[in-house]
Amino acid sequence: MTKTGADTANTDYSVFRNFTPEEKVEVLFRELYAPLCKSLYNLLRDSSAAEDIVQEVFLKIWDRRDKLQIDQGIKSYLYRSCYNSALNFLKLQKKISGDDVAGMDIMGYMDTEKNMLFREAESSVYKAIDSLPPKTKIVFSLSRFEELSYKEIADRLEVSVKAVEKHMGIALQRLKNSLKDVVAALIISLISQIL
Repeated sequence: MTKTGADTANTDYSVFRNFTPEEKVEVLFRELYAPLCKSLYNLLRDSSAAEDIVQEVFLKIWDRRDKLQIDQGIKSYLYRSCYNSALNFLKLQKKISGDDVAGMDIMGYMDTEKNMLFREAESSVYKAIDSLPPKTKIVFSLSRFEELSYKEIADRLEVSVKAVEKHMGIALQRLKNSLKDVVAALIISLISQIL
């Protein structure tokens, strides 16, 4: 019965009607926990926060398991609940720490000049993404890190495609303005290495 996260798009939700409430939550947890954590990690770049948020959402589901109705909308509901919690987390983080990017060491320690430049550019990109308004950041992350279409993003967040387009327009314009100096520095560095 248990399927992988990749199979959830084709899940036959009618089989859930023979399950106990506890079994329903267990199956949902097994199918969606890892994909939800991955999706939130791409957004937050903090695996602990991503896991905490997903676990809190599942705890709420567990508390309501006797009234839980599982149909095609449950997956969207879980993603939307996690994104809303992530949005609240981001708003709180922004208030607490401003634009601290010290914990974004994704590439690990690099000691060459070229890699240092790349690392600085990467940090600038993440800093620019983090400076986006929280909802715009979520839309941008779903588009660029999750590679979802605008329609898929709209479905997950229960907003219109126009709203997604608006947030992407804001994100791309702000990132373009924020990163023009970084891009220029990278181009100059690459040209100097070629010559």
